[in-house]
Amino acid sequence: MWIIGKRFPDPSLHESSKEDNEKVSLFDWTGHPFVDAGLVALLILNKKRSPEELTEEDIRKATEFASKLYARKEWGSGYIHAMMLPNSGILMANPSMSKKRTPEAIAQNLRDLLQEPEDPNAPICEICGRRHSRPKPVYRSDFPLVGTGGVPNYFPSAKDGLNVCSHCLFLVQFLPLVAYKVGGRVLVMHTYPYELMLELHEEAINDVRKSFLASNARDFKRPENFLFRLLGELTRKTERDDLWGKASITLYHFVNNNQGQDLQIIHVPTPVLRFIAHASREDPKGWKRIVAMGWRKRPSEEDFEKYERSYANEVYSRLLAEESILPYFIDMKNRRANAKWSLLSFYCSEVLGLDKEALEFIKDVGDRIVETLEKLPDNQLSRRVRELERAEKLYQFEAFFVNLEKLRQRLGIEKPLMTFDEFATVLTSYGEDLNVSWRTVKHLLLFRIYERLHDKLMKASEEEEEVEENEEVGIFGMGVEG
Repeated sequence: MWIIGKRFPDPSLHESSKEDNEKVSLFDWTGHPFVDAGLVALLILNKKRSPEELTEEDIRKATEFASKLYARKEWGSGYIHAMMLPNSGILMANPSMSKKRTPEAIAQNLRDLLQEPEDPNAPICEICGRRHSRPKPVYRSDFPLVGTGGVPNYFPSAKDGLNVCSHCLFLVQFLPLVAYKVGGRVLVMHTYPYELMLELHEEAINDVRKSFLASNARDFKRPENFLFRLLGELTRKTERDDLWGKASITLYHFVNNNQGQDLQIIHVPTPVLRFIAHASREDPKGWKRIVAMGWRKRPSEEDFEKYERSYANEVYSRLLAEESILPYFIDMKNRRANAKWSLLSFYCSEVLGLDKEALEFIKDVGDRIVETLEKLPDNQLSRRVRELERAEKLYQFEAFFVNLEKLRQRLGIEKPLMTFDEFATVLTSYGEDLNVSWRTVKHLLLFRIYERLHDKLMKASEEEEEVEENEEVGIFGMGVEG
């Protein structure tokens, strides 16, 4: 009888044990993005969650399903050959094979590959480490981005082809089913835990089932934009914090055809994943406002999805580059806090690594500033806040506090704004780079001021505009009369 990949004698010919009849795991996670993506396809197609659950019947059904699709011109020549596995003999994607390309022929190629006997003298597979590599050379026509036999130095030990076993190569043939087409390339998302990979690629399989075409990722042109959209939806759907504790996601955005090969690797830092999950669940409206700040021209509510699908976003780019997005938490033009303080605090502690006690101290200082400013008439309130907004040098930042302390004395507020030690802490204790640290504090303070005084500040701004307009009218009026 046949067990996939190995040949065993008929059980009736020997005395079998209970262990002999237990289900054998045909595949396992390897850590390789393309091989694991193929395994994900098998699992999602069969509504299974782990490799141990897969049966021979599951493999048979998945093989037949894939073969029927791959035999179509849209898949063979238009997708697999053009973007992923050029001139593939296994999937018969070479345009010259179109007349012989049938579901039956492709399915037989896949069965032959999986049942290919191992050569005990061959090197161990460099991907799974479980089996011996197949004796035939493996090039980019059968495994994406591994090079060709004409460039032997590309391969380990200058071998003619990749050392890969038939099982890993079999799984790679299912990669087209779960890959997304994004911006003229193929997108694969490799994750830990692997459960995340199932969740993030389920949409691709669903799209294939609906249209019998590869998923176009909702027409997204940027892989990172598509990922952040999926993460937000997944977070709200699952409501599970345990998925993100030590999660890791790496995007592989590539093209592999006869015209050339190119690969863009985008790693998403774990703290960023935790932040995105928290933001999407705890303050989705605030997070959306922060993201909107990342485009040069801020989109309207109706145009947000259009921008998200098409244009690079500075907030996403900075998160992926592990750069601060703190300035985007405030809208200085409209003097508004874009999110809740709780989201800002989470970002500062989880992503920037700021001490929670330090954040509470800065929040308290912000409240003392508000206590002072709210006693001012609107025109003076706006002018005082503008001093902080326009502070571009450390001495200007210092002057804001000195002037505010003088104001408190004139207003008869007995308690000082800050002690000397607190003042020194605000200026110098948050990070080794003073130029960065005081700016961080500035943004946090502005956030707190906007959060509590937004309505008064907007009213004051409107009154200032009216005064300026009246002054301009007076000046031009005098000119006309003269």
